[in-house]
Formats: sequence, C-alpha cells, structure tokens
Amino acid sequence: MRYFLFLDYDGTLTPIVKKPGMAELSRPRRNLLKKLSRSPRFLVAIVSGRMLKDITKRVGIKGIYYVGNHGFEIKGPKLKFTHPKAKTAKPLLRKIKKEMHRRFKDIKGIIIEDKILTMSLHYRLVKRSDAAKVKKSFLDIVHPFRRAKKIRITKGKKVFEIRPNAKWHKGAAVLWLIRKMGKKIIPVYIGDDTTDEDAFYALRKRGATFRVGKNKKTLAKYRLKNVNEVYKFLELAALEF
Repeated sequence: MRYFLFLDYDGTLTPIVKKPGMAELSRPRRNLLKKLSRSPRFLVAIVSGRMLKDITKRVGIKGIYYVGNHGFEIKGPKLKFTHPKAKTAKPLLRKIKKEMHRRFKDIKGIIIEDKILTMSLHYRLVKRSDAAKVKKSFLDIVHPFRRAKKIRITKGKKVFEIRPNAKWHKGAAVLWLIRKMGKKIIPVYIGDDTTDEDAFYALRKRGATFRVGKNKKTLAKYRLKNVNEVYKFLELAALEF
C-alpha cells in the first residue's frame, strides 16, 4: 500500500503573495518534498493552476508528477497528457486576452497570466475603488463566450480563471492519475483554494483531504491552519514512514 500525496502550490506549499512570480519554494522545504518522493511508501504530485512549465520549474524535483493548468496538462514518470479541448481553445483565449489588455490598459495592478491552455486575471493589487469595475468589465468580456458554452469561469483568491468548457478540473485529473497507477494507493490531498474543492469532492469516499486556511465552507475532511502546518504534517509523514 502506498500513499499518493497531492499538493497544491500557491497557498499550500508557499504563502499567497501579491504577484504570482514571487511564490518561491525554499530549499529546506524542497528537500522535504524530495525526501517524501524518494520513500517507497509515497508518490508525490504537485497540483496547480499554474501552467505545467512554470510549476515544474518552481518545484524542480525529478521523478514526481506535475498537474498544471487545473489538470489540463499532466506530466510524470513515463506519463504525459494534455486534454484535447484545451488544445482547441488556444485561439479563443488569445482573443479574450487581447480584449482584456485593451479594456484594462488604464487600471493599475491588473495581472493577466497567460497559461496557454487557460488564463488568469489577478486583481489583488488593484485599488479597492477599481475592484468592482474590474469584475464587471471582466464578466462583460467573457459573457458571450460563456453564453456560447465555449469557456468556463471559476473564481479563486482575488483571481478569475478562464478555462476550456470541459468537465475537467483538479478532481478529474487526480482520479485520472490514480487510475493510471494501477496499484492500491491511499490518496492524500492538501489544498487551500476553491479550485481544490473539486478534488475534495472527487476523493470524498477515499483517502484524506485537507483544506488549508480559515475558510469555513469546504468539502475537505480535515483542516490545516496555514502553510507552516502543512509542512509540520509533511514532516510527521516523513518521520512516520
């Protein structure tokens, strides 16, 4: 029996920061993840909304699994996957990106994160007085595409996510990976955001799920207060096995 650790990145392995590029994994914490990945009792996957290339570079551990773009792209030992609907959505996302740049060119603090297969609009640095305007303008931009059922919109912490219109998310990706293993495993999923709720739901009848942070509404079975508690839990797991 092996444990499969599924770990979100932002807000779980690193604290939430003002800009996505600032979320760095420290050397001691990377070493702990390496130690777990080398144990015969564990498999490790990083499950992130970031694009696969970005999250792979930031974590930088060989021999583990990486789930990028909320599950639309997956890579690991002898394994590589890109959801077919994500490939066909690229031209549409470029069109939306162009319109967002035009609409938000005079608003300071906007970050448009182009992840090729999905896209994020971060407004954490936007003035409070501009926040409502940003939200309304964003919803106006994506409305015709949502109405035509070409995209899906999800919300995170001060961020809107634009995804291809497919029944695919972190939960679907996690179940896909579990099936690929072909062995008896116990999944353990740790995440902090609304996008992790899909995984909590998918794993509701098996393994253990942890929501990081103070959010009261969650499908996770357990809670961890913050990033520090996540690493305390992982340290205990490393010692136990």
